[in-house]
Amino acid sequence: MVRRFRLLCFIFLVMLLTFTSLPISFAQKVPKTNFYNTPSDYQRVTGKRITKFGESPMLAELVKQGKLPPVDKRLPKDPLVVVPVEEIGQYGGQVNLFTNSPNSLGEADYFTGYEHILGIATDGSSVTPRIARAWKFTDGGKTLTIYLRKGMRWSDGAPFTADDIIFWYEDIILNDELTPVKPVYWSPGGKLMKVEKIDDYTVKLSFAVPYPLAIYRLAHETGAIYRPKHFLKQFHPRYTPIEEITKRAKAEGFEKWYQLFGKYNTINATEVNCPTLRSFVLTKRGTDFLVMERNPYFWQIDIAGNQLPYIDRIFISVVQSIDVMDMKAISGEADFAGRRTSLENYTLYKENEKKGNYRVLLWQGLWGSNFIIEINQTYKEDPVLRDIFRDVRFRRAMSLAINREELNQMLYFGLGVPRQTTVIPQSPYYEESFANAYAKYDPETANKLLDEMGLKRGPDGYRLRPDGKRLEILLEHVPDATATRLGEMLVRYWDAIGVKVAVKEIARELQSPRAMGNLIQMGFWTGDRCAFLFPLEPYWWVPMNYGWENTWCPLWAQWYATGGKSGEEPPKEVKKLLTLWGKMQTTLSDKERIRLGKEILKSNAENLWTIGTVGLTPQPIIVKNYLRNIPAEGLWGYDNLRTYAYFPAQIFIKK
Repeated sequence: MVRRFRLLCFIFLVMLLTFTSLPISFAQKVPKTNFYNTPSDYQRVTGKRITKFGESPMLAELVKQGKLPPVDKRLPKDPLVVVPVEEIGQYGGQVNLFTNSPNSLGEADYFTGYEHILGIATDGSSVTPRIARAWKFTDGGKTLTIYLRKGMRWSDGAPFTADDIIFWYEDIILNDELTPVKPVYWSPGGKLMKVEKIDDYTVKLSFAVPYPLAIYRLAHETGAIYRPKHFLKQFHPRYTPIEEITKRAKAEGFEKWYQLFGKYNTINATEVNCPTLRSFVLTKRGTDFLVMERNPYFWQIDIAGNQLPYIDRIFISVVQSIDVMDMKAISGEADFAGRRTSLENYTLYKENEKKGNYRVLLWQGLWGSNFIIEINQTYKEDPVLRDIFRDVRFRRAMSLAINREELNQMLYFGLGVPRQTTVIPQSPYYEESFANAYAKYDPETANKLLDEMGLKRGPDGYRLRPDGKRLEILLEHVPDATATRLGEMLVRYWDAIGVKVAVKEIARELQSPRAMGNLIQMGFWTGDRCAFLFPLEPYWWVPMNYGWENTWCPLWAQWYATGGKSGEEPPKEVKKLLTLWGKMQTTLSDKERIRLGKEILKSNAENLWTIGTVGLTPQPIIVKNYLRNIPAEGLWGYDNLRTYAYFPAQIFIKK
């Protein structure tokens, strides 16, 4: 019955897509040039000059009242110029969004944008200017000089300068109470970088070894290497008497000064009235709502010289669960929803488009595989099982036994791509052979491989281990409806080749201790980091991450993370992966970096360190019809921080 129902859903979806002519190309086009670094660049390329600046009526009134300086005094000398997706926007209005936690901005994260030192290009393959207008490597890649935009200001009007980066480095990173463990990603060659102020708008980062990938770090979440010194000084004992800080800490329910500091140590507009460089500032928080208002000092403009953002206010309602967020979007109560929507509900979204006065966009997901299968090759609880896991024939057999075409049809309406764990086709590291390796449904070959291993079938049809016990494996995953159905289908595929697998759902709070404790035999995780993040965080191919996501080699990753003090030393072929990745971090040649990255991906194609299922599925995004300047096509995922590359401050309400 379930299969028949899903088949009917699939047929309906195909008909729906046919009659609505909805584009679902997986090699989607992304917007062309969507910004200019400065007004001078805009003039040089287009021949058009920005002669004056505009602002919202709301801010113009505050200027008239003397509560704000004029707009030209609030903008930097060289504001970033955004090219609208559709048209110059209209000022004003409120956007209504949802979150499932009063401590999270929820969908509003994609209206306020992540503002880092550098940015990510629209195609997700390169680095662009953002907060910094320029950068330069010298000293063979060991020195990176960053040039900030002169005259930039925090949302409270205080100047944003090199001092805010120096504060982050000297008073947060070098402070052992605030940062007892120094960030590995800023310690290439095993030594923490040095940060030096050259002048108010120039900073120099110095590394022990060449570190060209530092600019990629600066474009993603690790790129927020700045904090509002003028604001956070009141919580830091270097600038404020510890007695005063301790008194305030206790008044807010904290025992230690650094706990109070941690509360306000945010640049992402998640604390009320904390200074930010984002387009909106959190101004109110209640038990069931949050309110954000436009940043009057935001440093981006459109091609007509109008200061962004266009929208006045964001009202965020707090609901009990993600499911409720989904229903609010379907009913038309949400102006935008994308973070928690799912492809499995796509037909439901489409059925309610007219009633909800919204449109459903399909952006290409950046998941190389929506779910990857991680077979733990360092599992110590059962050495016999571990030895089976380490035999590449076993991993190949488990992969060949999977009917990915059926998974695609049953779980993703045929809109995904059956493939192995590898990068997306737009990546310079992509090779088709990596995606196809042992991904074809071939249970006959799978059986032969298991026979070669000596895993004979017992009387009940299941295979026996070398010690005579039945081969049984426990697959664990956190709560997820698609993961549950995937697990059920995998059990059937593996049953057919005589491998007994039981699936168990575990609470999210148990995932991390079990994974890092090396207790999970086999697990699922989302196959992200298959685009922009691959050279930085190749979690699924190199044992460099000792964290909750890693259940394919926890002890090898622990060995790497601790410099060999803990965990288990990997075999030679696995240590080679770490060497290749290390060279990727330091080579100054893009061509050589790509070659090294392909060696890593080739190793996975041969060894199946992790096993892919179906990837590149589209992500449904629900957008109210009056909300404009949102690309019809784009790339969506953690790798490119979803809307980050598309400048969400340009979104407006069309009256």
